[in-house]
Amino acid sequence: MVTFKNLPIKKKLRYAMLMTTYSVLLVTLSVQSVSEYLHSRTIMINKMETLINVVGANAQAALMFEDSASAEELLNGFSTTEEIEAAYLLSENGQQIGAYYKDKKQPWAFTLEDLTQPVTLFDQGKLHVYRPISLDGQFLGAIYIQSNLSELYLHLTQILFLILIAALISLVLAAFLSGRLQKLLANPITDLADTINEITEYQQYDRHVQKLDNDEIGQLYDCFNDMLMQIKERDDRLQQHRETLEATVSDRTHELKKANRELKDNISELNNTKESALDAAKAKSAFLANMSHEIRTPMNGVLGMLDLMKDTSLDKSQRDFLNTAYSSANSLLSIINDILDFSKIEAGKLVVEHIDVSVSEVVEDVCALLAGTAREKGLELSCYIDVDIPPILKGDPVRLRQILTNLIGNAVKFTTEGEISVRVNLVERSRSIAQVDFTVEDTGIGIAEDKISTLFNEFTQADGSTTRKFGGTGLGLTISKQLVELMSGEMNVTSTQGEGSAFSFSLDMDISKTRKVQKSQVYHVLDGMKALVVDDNKTNREILKHYLTSWGLDHSEANSATSALEQLKEAATNEQPFELLFLDMDMPEMDGLTLSKLIEDDSQLKSVRRIMLSSTGLLSQAELQDVGISACLSKPFRQARLLDTTMQVMHYHQSPEDRSIKPVEERPIFSDDIKVLLVEDNVVNQKVAISMLKKLGLNNIALAEDGKIAVNMSGSYAYDIILMDCQMPEMSGYEATGVIRQRERDQQLPRTPIVAMTANAMTEDREKCIAAGMDDYISKPVKIGLLKSQLEKWLVQTASETTNNMESSTDSLATRSASELIGDDEQEPVIDQAVLTSLKELMEDDFSMLVDSYKEDAPKLASDILSSSKDADLDVLVRAAHTLKSSSSNLGATRLATIAADIEKEGKASNLDKAASLILPLQSALDETISALNHSK
Repeated sequence: MVTFKNLPIKKKLRYAMLMTTYSVLLVTLSVQSVSEYLHSRTIMINKMETLINVVGANAQAALMFEDSASAEELLNGFSTTEEIEAAYLLSENGQQIGAYYKDKKQPWAFTLEDLTQPVTLFDQGKLHVYRPISLDGQFLGAIYIQSNLSELYLHLTQILFLILIAALISLVLAAFLSGRLQKLLANPITDLADTINEITEYQQYDRHVQKLDNDEIGQLYDCFNDMLMQIKERDDRLQQHRETLEATVSDRTHELKKANRELKDNISELNNTKESALDAAKAKSAFLANMSHEIRTPMNGVLGMLDLMKDTSLDKSQRDFLNTAYSSANSLLSIINDILDFSKIEAGKLVVEHIDVSVSEVVEDVCALLAGTAREKGLELSCYIDVDIPPILKGDPVRLRQILTNLIGNAVKFTTEGEISVRVNLVERSRSIAQVDFTVEDTGIGIAEDKISTLFNEFTQADGSTTRKFGGTGLGLTISKQLVELMSGEMNVTSTQGEGSAFSFSLDMDISKTRKVQKSQVYHVLDGMKALVVDDNKTNREILKHYLTSWGLDHSEANSATSALEQLKEAATNEQPFELLFLDMDMPEMDGLTLSKLIEDDSQLKSVRRIMLSSTGLLSQAELQDVGISACLSKPFRQARLLDTTMQVMHYHQSPEDRSIKPVEERPIFSDDIKVLLVEDNVVNQKVAISMLKKLGLNNIALAEDGKIAVNMSGSYAYDIILMDCQMPEMSGYEATGVIRQRERDQQLPRTPIVAMTANAMTEDREKCIAAGMDDYISKPVKIGLLKSQLEKWLVQTASETTNNMESSTDSLATRSASELIGDDEQEPVIDQAVLTSLKELMEDDFSMLVDSYKEDAPKLASDILSSSKDADLDVLVRAAHTLKSSSSNLGATRLATIAADIEKEGKASNLDKAASLILPLQSALDETISALNHSK
């Protein structure tokens, strides 16, 4: 099919020119024709209006006297005009006075609504003109003329004829010019195309085309010539390569044959090496497997002796050393066991047993073993075992325990918040085989998708950084997977990074013919009892749901204490009360103890029996009796233990009258709602103060590291008391107190008690604190008894008592001097053992961290004192000496605190020489203090 795209370029150019010309000409002629037609119509109308006006003026007399003869004579004058076919002369009431008809034809008739209005109308090929006739403003009548359009049509025909002649001439001229112009444009392109065809056909790449112009076509010629030159050069090079190719192929063939011979020799050598390596690997694995007993024996001996040593009389330091050694040895034995098990598997010497095993007991034992670790991290560890699993199956309990310990241990290790769920489900059961599915799911760090494929490789973890952060050899999952495969199972993992992981495996286990002794028969005892499960964790509720359903209890669920109270009250109102209540200890908004207390205080609800399920350990009997709880189980609970406890609670339950007398417990002095803001820049002092406050029962503690932060925090949150250090960078405690007091006055806020905590113990320091707006004053090192009395004064006692106590306390503090606190250098010991012992008892496990922080900060402060003395920077010197004095006093380093206090005093007095002379004794005291602290740990 021939289209415009397929036409030669000559025709394309010619047709394009002609179509453009013809389009322009057509539009021009059309506009001209329309314009000429409108102009001719206007001329004709003007002519007829002039004629009718003249006749109308002459017809005034005829109309005035209604002279028909004169009117007829006047109208017959139109006979000389070819265009006029008819004419009327009408009276003022529309009656005909005179008429003229050409060829005796009746004129076109029309109706006028208003005889006084002129009308000009083209219709049915005629021109109709109607004009009223007036004399001195008086309407006399009208004249009507009907004309044909022959003159108009004749004129238009002449015009169109002329236009057609002009169009024909233009077309001929356009065709002639387009034919000439297209040659100028198309010939160079067609010549180039012909040349390309010839070159392609005859392979004559040494030809060149002659450029005629310097336009774009000329540039195309230049590019084409360059291309021909490059092709010619390429052909020359190809010819050279072609001439040498045969020799090159011969040489390469010889080299290839030689390489093949060498490759065959290397393959043979590698095969021999491979066999040797395999033999060596087997020998190594066999050696490691055979060494299992020899390695485990001394390790067990070490652990056994350390375990026995725990029962001997040891002081605290020796017990710390013993615990550290025992933990290290235990970790080493675990690593050795992993390596030896891996070696056994590699050597093919690990054989799984096929003996009776209780799956539920194995799983619950492992969960109970790791529950303490999970509890320490604040994790919820739940365990669900399908009640339909046969009680005794055939398998390897040791290896099954090892797999579950690895999987659950990893889940606890790599989970920082959330929960770990262990589920054991019966997938399928026949008369002799049960397919059991084990799943361990966590909400931990998860595994990246690209790391899952290498997860089970030996000595590999999902991320290399986890080895340093979490520890481990990377063998646990490898061994677990291989053990599962030895049991004819398959390990699977699904994980999303940042959301958690789920490890699962299924085992086909033979059903043992051994019958397990049932400790509790519940087929009819618990059937139909009404129970309520209260737990905010959906997984825990799901587990209890399955257990209670299998035991025949009619149970409901509540995800909060509020919902539980509503259900309990509704059931009691409907006279269908719940008989048993399973309570979670840790729930948001209201915990299990509070809920049980509310139930105990409600006479309508207190008859329901309650079992507490706690993730934070067991509660004392006094705590349970105080809120009416019958029993308490630690999570994750054993299924059998939960059943036995339920049976015991439902069939042995003391009445309220039979309960033992509740011991009177000491009520805490401070409310749990009290909010304390501690403002302290020194890390050691921070830890000491926080430990003391927690010891006193104040756990809602916020920390600000300088005065500016304290101002912002106190402005956005209402604290019950502020403990303010005085010497701090950025903004001192005095300045911060002033800003807080000013804000309280401006905004009419209640006054927040601010108690200064500073190592400055002079009378003027106390007065400076009071003048700054502080309410009281505690000197460092802070004694827990003094801190308690001050907190009681401002948080517990009445205003009047507070005022009296404040006066007596501040008076006594005002009389104390610095020498009473730190004494003379020659008389003070390096370490005040009483202070140090008190801190150990107060901070317990955190004491080592406190000492480490001090040992890290104190040398830096001494260095600042030295450098500031050289730079004569008294501000830095005073601040560093004050901080060192404060932290040393809190830790009981009295000699170092004394020297730091003297340096601070001389610095404030601008006695730089005296302050510098104390730096050498300061460094000596610091070394002695660090040494003493190292021995005290």
